[in-house]
This record gives sequence, C-alpha cells and structure tokens, in this order.
Amino acid sequence: MRGSHGGLQFRPAELSDATVLGPILRSADRLEIQASVGRPPTDTLREGIASSDPCWAVLTPGGALMALFGVVPDAGATRSGMIWLLGSDELAKHQFAVLRSSRLWVARLQEQYDQLWNYVDARNDLHLNWLRWCGFRFVELVECHGVERRPFWRIERTRGGRP
Repeated sequence: MRGSHGGLQFRPAELSDATVLGPILRSADRLEIQASVGRPPTDTLREGIASSDPCWAVLTPGGALMALFGVVPDAGATRSGMIWLLGSDELAKHQFAVLRSSRLWVARLQEQYDQLWNYVDARNDLHLNWLRWCGFRFVELVECHGVERRPFWRIERTRGGRP
C-alpha cells in the first residue's frame, strides 16, 4: 500500500528514519518512551523499525518524515502483534489526513494480525484519542507500568473490531 493517501505519503520505514525522527518526536511521545523503557528515542525507534513486520514511514505532502508506525509480532502468540506509532508535531498539522488514513491502515495491519495490542501512557491524550478513533478497546488501566511505574492503558483491537 505504498503511495499517498489524503496528501500524506507512505513508504516502508528505513533504519535511518530513526535518526531523523528521534530528535523531533512530540513531547508526549518522548515522555511515553522514557516512562515505558527509559531509553533514548532514536534507539527505541531503531529497535521498533528492526523488530516490526511491517513498519511504515509517514511523510508530509512535501516529503518530510513526520511519523513511523508498525507492528512487532508477539513471540508468545500467533497472529498477535504490538502496534505502535510515534511522530513529530507535524501530526497535529495534518490531523485530518492522518485520521482519514488511520482506519484504512489499521484495517490493513489487521489483515496480518488477528489481535493488535500495546500499552499506552495514560498522559498521552493524542494517542488515546487516536486509538479510540481506530476502534481499539481500553482493556485495563495498569497503575504501575514501565521503568517509571506510571499508569498505562492496555489497549487491543481484534479482527472484526469496529473499522
């Protein structure tokens, strides 16, 4: 599904994208990475790109990298994967195009995985709203998650979930 949608461009992610996006991540995404794994954003992005199947880069209509997303296959469960998306402040500038394409992309990812899941920082309102829009269920609030032991929501979406 390489190409463009709503003016945004999509292409397979490359490891070098981590070096570009890491320094310009949204503040909320930086805080979420720190709270969850406590590692530098660029390292976390590099690991996400390398571990995901698939992993995509989202570019502005002008071709600037603004987000990366993918699914890390769950080693403990067949056809289950940890979905993720991290981006720059450009996401807000292109929010309508992002929203228009999100459900399509999540549906495409759902073709490969029966269950998509992750833990999301309870402070990350943009991600929480985006996940609701994409049809994810908020399964439980885990009060002490990650290296900082902060509240995170466990979210999931199973095949056949709301488009």
